[in-house]
Amino acid sequence: MKKFSVMTVWLAMFLGFSALFFYIVVPHQTTLIYSLSGAALAGALFFAVVHRSELKGAMVSRTGLYGMNTTVLALVFLGILIFINLLSNRHKYRFDLTEGGYYTLAPQTRKIVSTLPRDVKMTAFFQTESSEKTKFKNLADSYLEISDKIELNFVDPDRNPAITKQYGITSYGTIVLESGKQETKVKTASEEELTNAFLKVIKDEQKKIYFLEGHGEKTIGDTEKEGYSSAKASLEKDGFKVDKLLLLQSGKIPEDARLLVIAGPVKPVLPEEKNILENYLQNGGSLLVLLDPDTQSEMEKFLLRWGVQLRNDFIIDPMSKLFGGDFAAPVVSQFTVHDITKNFQPAVIFPVVRSVSSKPVEGITTTELLLTGPNSWAETGLNATKVKYDENKDRKGPVPIAVVATRELPSEQPGSPGESPDGQEDGKQKIRKARLVAIGDADFANNAYINFSENGDFFLNTASWLVEEENLISIRPKKRKNNPLQLTQVDGSIIFILGTIVFPSIVAATGIRKWWKRRRL
Repeated sequence: MKKFSVMTVWLAMFLGFSALFFYIVVPHQTTLIYSLSGAALAGALFFAVVHRSELKGAMVSRTGLYGMNTTVLALVFLGILIFINLLSNRHKYRFDLTEGGYYTLAPQTRKIVSTLPRDVKMTAFFQTESSEKTKFKNLADSYLEISDKIELNFVDPDRNPAITKQYGITSYGTIVLESGKQETKVKTASEEELTNAFLKVIKDEQKKIYFLEGHGEKTIGDTEKEGYSSAKASLEKDGFKVDKLLLLQSGKIPEDARLLVIAGPVKPVLPEEKNILENYLQNGGSLLVLLDPDTQSEMEKFLLRWGVQLRNDFIIDPMSKLFGGDFAAPVVSQFTVHDITKNFQPAVIFPVVRSVSSKPVEGITTTELLLTGPNSWAETGLNATKVKYDENKDRKGPVPIAVVATRELPSEQPGSPGESPDGQEDGKQKIRKARLVAIGDADFANNAYINFSENGDFFLNTASWLVEEENLISIRPKKRKNNPLQLTQVDGSIIFILGTIVFPSIVAATGIRKWWKRRRL
């Protein structure tokens, strides 16, 4: 019996290790794992019963007592580890040590997810043991920590073909987001794509933004450096519809226009067009005017009626040289407190920019949004070969280069009897606002510059404020930087020698020395 029990304990150990192996490799095979574990436990109990007298004697011996003491200490240490693990599981905190905070959600993402208006269901189609699934789960957990309105489900396309076919999934790694009647698919599991998908499903209406054409403006279909195709793509990622508008052809601004962008006209905007723009603003429209220096747009008088004064100059900032830029391309980091620039700290780079200041007009509220540095000035000598500050002609910095203008407009028709726009029973008319932002440069948002510093965020924040989408005003998710480690041949040789020869040799020599000393005892 005892001989048989020894074979049983070896078999129990084999079955136990087999159960552990299958638990790691195929954890979903619970029946097999439980069966092997049960057989291993039964074998161990059988051995303990047969050899109970030997085990009892071993336990009261000196060696047994030392062994029991070691076991108790090991169990106490294991208990401490379990307690720490439970604490860390209940009180989670992440440390992101990557450059630029790649694993930390962007402020815009946190703002959007924390204010979700309704529940969002995420269904992720990954293979069960896929490494991409683990990567996405780490990202999704960050979203789940912020909001309890997100439901996450994983589906293995190989094991659930019916559900996969129902959603029309054709590739692994696709994530489907559903909210209300909205549904969208994400094929790249990145924060940028996932946040854009959230924006799409929580909106029942896509607001329309038009770009004016016909006066030499930057066009949204132009993919060259001067074009605005990247600006268009960024606006569409934020959930807007973007289109171009030829005002002389249409004769009016479409009723679905929530914002009209005039991006760097170089030819005069005709009087009849300006009348259309005026009517559009008087009816509660929003206008973003980007005017480069030394251009003939003839928008000065139009903007002056809205409290915005354009000057025929350009900004010089010697301090821009310190940032690796040009003295005529100021780096602006002074922002007036406003919804557009709330919590906005990074700098915006303007290739060439003119001054734009506010002028009091009755009924209009203006704010000078951006200011250049104290060492800058507004240079009036546009054609000068050498520039220097002239106290009699030039304007000393800080110089404003962007102005926000708003006007409250009473509605032509009051709301429902006894009901205010806020749902209060006060019988007041609904108040609308005309919004206008004028900036002394259009190149800062073109394809060449929109990804410099925080140019893109400033442009998108301005557009979001103008269409009254304040939840989009923030710093957007960044793409991960590719910073490969460049090694010379000498560097590679040193690392190879140290890693494969020197350090292993030191460890081996230390071990041999210890063995030799013990052998001589």
